[in-house]
Amino acid sequence: MLSPVEKIKEKLSIVEVISSYITVIQAGNNYKAKCPFHNEKTPSFSISPDKGFYYCFGCGAKGDIFSFVEKFEGTDFLGSLKILADRAGIVLEKLNNDKTFDDKERWYEILEEATKFFESSFDKNPKARAYLINRGLSNETIKTFRVGYALPEWRSLTDHLIKKGYKIGDIETVGLAKNNNGKIYDRFRSRIIFPISDSSGRVIAFSGRIFKEEIVPADSGITEAKYLNSPDTPLFNKSGVLFGIDKAKTAIRTRGYSIIVEGQMDLLMSHQAGFINTVAVSGTAFSDHTEESDIGDMTKINNLGLIRRLSPNIIFAFDGDSAGIRASNRSAMIALSLDMQVKIAILPEGKDPADIIFDNIDTWKDIIKNSVDIINFHLNNICKSTNDMRIQGRQVKDIIFPFLSMIKSSIEKSAYITSIHKKTGLSEKSLIDDYQDYERNNFNKTKKPEENIKQIDSKSRRDSLEEKLFGVIFWKGDDSEYHTKIKELFNFLNKETNEDKFTKLYEKHKPNSAILSFESEMWYGDKINTLDRDVKEIVLNLEEEILIEEKASLQPLDTEEKLIKFNNMSKRIEEIKQTRFI
Repeated sequence: MLSPVEKIKEKLSIVEVISSYITVIQAGNNYKAKCPFHNEKTPSFSISPDKGFYYCFGCGAKGDIFSFVEKFEGTDFLGSLKILADRAGIVLEKLNNDKTFDDKERWYEILEEATKFFESSFDKNPKARAYLINRGLSNETIKTFRVGYALPEWRSLTDHLIKKGYKIGDIETVGLAKNNNGKIYDRFRSRIIFPISDSSGRVIAFSGRIFKEEIVPADSGITEAKYLNSPDTPLFNKSGVLFGIDKAKTAIRTRGYSIIVEGQMDLLMSHQAGFINTVAVSGTAFSDHTEESDIGDMTKINNLGLIRRLSPNIIFAFDGDSAGIRASNRSAMIALSLDMQVKIAILPEGKDPADIIFDNIDTWKDIIKNSVDIINFHLNNICKSTNDMRIQGRQVKDIIFPFLSMIKSSIEKSAYITSIHKKTGLSEKSLIDDYQDYERNNFNKTKKPEENIKQIDSKSRRDSLEEKLFGVIFWKGDDSEYHTKIKELFNFLNKETNEDKFTKLYEKHKPNSAILSFESEMWYGDKINTLDRDVKEIVLNLEEEILIEEKASLQPLDTEEKLIKFNNMSKRIEEIKQTRFI
């Protein structure tokens, strides 16, 4: 009797499978293609239909249809087996008695059973459904994405799974239960649940949006997050999965581009509007971790690497606030380092994709249609912000050069330099000289891409806020009201970190006081009425950045003092988000 693997290979040819992912060309009895696992200009990827085997003469990748799907989709063998079995119309049976397979299959079963339990609970909660319907989702979309609800009880899911015969240890392993000094309770309670699937469609984790106040002791000091996501487990790693990838991957490949949004509602509404080539970073993060082959080519770059294999064209449609722009910048850096074509969808400030689609689908269509490549996006903003060529020159160096350094093509870099020259009037020769100097001093070609990204990202996120803030002080003088106002606004930071943040930052930027003062005067000279408001906004954004870093440094939360600080910082960050006004 044939095994499931043999049955699938009998029904699906290797050429049929691989050509559904990449373009292949016949070459005699074999086929060839550009390898999807490393960057190359000349095809070195060979496919033998007779042997059912592929081999890349460039990076050494090789195998059969299962290893190809496993590598391309970023899944495991069981995932590739499921994908190909579904395509071949074959019902899978238990593979063998291998303990590794037994464990994984049992974990997937638990997560599937949990999904059904959450779906059933959702069907019995009309308020949860009404909330999503009022947000613009249709019943069909809710069903398609298997949206569920976690009951406001401590152990409803755990007890249900135990009755089904699953063990506590396995329930904990997949991130559904927590153990607190021997007391077991459900991780997700009182939340609308969004299942997260891998590229083969298997549920591997959950993201839960709080729907009503959770059962927490009044004296616990715990602040509930708006969203709660599964922890990393043997099946789920947040840097390796994108929400909605199982439903978007075919459309990304056929339409030739992907749309990246931030949240579950953004993703669901975008799919509902017909943009089924959308995925979300909801609860996950783009990773810049790379694994290299012997010849130094990047063979895996986690979630963004998978997107690139489907299509090199990507549009980031993050929220239109400052946090959304920062997130777009970091993600764009990674994408450019992978030789992707990166565009930014320009959203109205304070609006997210879900809001826009709810108000008017045509507006969303126009936003996607009019998306701008990342460098011209920032160049246009620089030109709008000032006509002073000296300030433009500095901003081009600080904002655009980091992105330019990620681009591999010298021709593309040259074209952008010419574009910057035409739009700003800055000397093309000076731009070339400054860029070459920038690369020598700031971009180390011997480093891995992620190391350069972290270096650039660190500067772009915080330094510009700090420079704007202290530029005002240097312009107005140490005896000005702004010096006092800004220092007072740092009181919370000083209290939480036991460090005089204001003085530390002041000394850091004092050597550049002349240029920072000049820039502030040029920027605020004719709009002094907005200075108070702008200073408060800059402080809020900077305070948020510092608090996020401080929160991360507190991990692990192994003392009561750390936990109290962590929760105070979380509350303050939430206050900042609610009080932004620019």
